Amino acid sequence: MPRSVTARRPTRRELRRLHDLLEREPGVRQRRRAQAIVFHAAGREVSAIAEALGAHRNTIAADLHAFDARGLACLTTLRSGGAPSRLSAEARATMLDLADRSPAEVGLPYGRWSLAKLRAYLLAHRVVRAISREHLRRVLQRGGSASDTSSASCAARTHSAARS
Repeated sequence: MPRSVTARRPTRRELRRLHDLLEREPGVRQRRRAQAIVFHAAGREVSAIAEALGAHRNTIAADLHAFDARGLACLTTLRSGGAPSRLSAEARATMLDLADRSPAEVGLPYGRWSLAKLRAYLLAHRVVRAISREHLRRVLQRGGSASDTSSASCAARTHSAARS
């Protein structure tokens, strides 16, 4: 028999804040954690909460333990997931700029960039210390940030950079 989770129940004020948060379209993890706390306040067991939210029992238990330890602050201090980026914004901008330009513009005898040629250029000119072709492809495909690059130009950039 699984052991029960002994986390405190939220106060009425905390429940109001949780409901307000859920109305504002939070992120996926934040929503799951807030819903788990609301279900816990209603007296539901961890396994029933996990089944209702489509999450693992241990995930819900961890959410409730985080609430017990930090209160509603546990909703804003969620981990970002994954390692921090090792590419600076300047390096990304340089990669995107080079991919949009012809190799002839930087003095190379090629008609178009391939991922291997662009990678070699970036390494030789110390734009980055190391980058794989696959990572370079993903950077070009994503573009800069979603706010400053259209998906059409990202697709064209990736297509032109991926050709040999």
